[in-house]
Amino acid sequence: MASSEYFITVARRVIVGGLIAVGLTTAALAAPDDAPAWPSERELLVAMRAGVKGGANKAETLLIRAMHEVRVGKTETAFLVSVWLPARGRNFSSGVFLYRPALKQARELDYSQSLGLQYVAGRYGEFSLLENYDSGQGTEDFIHALVRFNGWEMQVLHQAKFGNNLGACAEASVEFPACRQTLVKFQLLVNPATDDVEMVEVTTRLDASSKEKLLTTLRRLRLDGNRFTPVKTR
Repeated sequence: MASSEYFITVARRVIVGGLIAVGLTTAALAAPDDAPAWPSERELLVAMRAGVKGGANKAETLLIRAMHEVRVGKTETAFLVSVWLPARGRNFSSGVFLYRPALKQARELDYSQSLGLQYVAGRYGEFSLLENYDSGQGTEDFIHALVRFNGWEMQVLHQAKFGNNLGACAEASVEFPACRQTLVKFQLLVNPATDDVEMVEVTTRLDASSKEKLLTTLRRLRLDGNRFTPVKTR
């Protein structure tokens, strides 16, 4: 296997490993709940067409990709609905709506999709993971945001940016830059003794600029009101 191909293979393994780790962390924190009746496709489409962002074509094609439950208060269950909007162009063709069955209403959010991960943090409520995605000229850029809903209000508790240039890189080439890959994942920790909610932000970088290097860094944060802030170390 060529060195550049090996780099891309390792990078993909890093991505998959990160997603699995987040999923395991989420499963450990998620509390069981009675599943509400899911809305019909027609019900969703009617609500989402009425809730598209200002100026958008309310008659445009909306294709549902996935749907995940989310709490928008202490007792109200809603749904994050990931959709495909083919008329908007490549970098804008993915979207996500918040649908509230109790109101029969939906609103489009400024993100590409819901990743379907739920973090239950006791009295702090339920957190969801949303993603923004952009690509061009051989690069991919991501934003992962940990959010909490209070009715229609979406609180962004923490977000991180990462990406890669795997579609426009090569090793030992003057024409293309070296291959680089960065992945960020969140691992939540709830301390029952103190009721604190903390998070470890894990950043993995794979760099083949000179000699292939895999570097992982950790950052500890604690929920303070509506934001995760870095924990000062002594």
